[in-house]
Amino acid sequence: MDLKKLSNQKLSFFLTKPKILVYGLIIGLLVGIFGISALFRAGEARYRQANTLSPSIVFSRIVSENEMVSASQQYNIVDKSTDDNTLFDIIHIPFTENSFWYRYCGTIKVGVNLKKATYETSADGKTITVTLDAPYIISNTPDMDKSGVLEENNNLLNPIHVEDVDAFQRKCIEQSETEIAAGGIFDEAKQNTEDNIRGMFNSALGDAYTVEFSWRDAASE
Repeated sequence: MDLKKLSNQKLSFFLTKPKILVYGLIIGLLVGIFGISALFRAGEARYRQANTLSPSIVFSRIVSENEMVSASQQYNIVDKSTDDNTLFDIIHIPFTENSFWYRYCGTIKVGVNLKKATYETSADGKTITVTLDAPYIISNTPDMDKSGVLEENNNLLNPIHVEDVDAFQRKCIEQSETEIAAGGIFDEAKQNTEDNIRGMFNSALGDAYTVEFSWRDAASE
């Protein structure tokens, strides 16, 4: 074994090892600098974005949704329809009565029209007042899997016609909308709308503003 050659190899390794360590430290330092710089840039971008948001920008994003569903309610109406033939719409003709029991189920959704919403900021710049149209029924969707005739008593002298069932369905729709209005769904929709919009402002702007609401009367729309 050539001891001199082996000794030179060991010496070369120890001489190059500090260089490797130095290069590694330099590379690690550069990676750390770039990483920290990227984090600072990302944080600065988020800070700039948060501080460029204004009530007008947040409000424009809200109204861009056009419509907000704020409350919904299911209904189940079971009622009986009775009909008989009449003479001159005055005298009921005997033995011509027919009837059927009908179940009508569906879901009513209530919300607000955001396209007509407006806002203003108070003189001190601390209060945002949003003005909205009164809530209205957005949709009344029947559940035809559950709706239908439960029992019918037909009559050869006065058979049940399709238009009789259609007329009864229209009656059920009117009844469902009247009943949910009396049940307070429009007040619920108002409260949920206020909570949703206030939450959007607070999420974007923090607690720098107090958000209040003004509702137009349905008759004035």
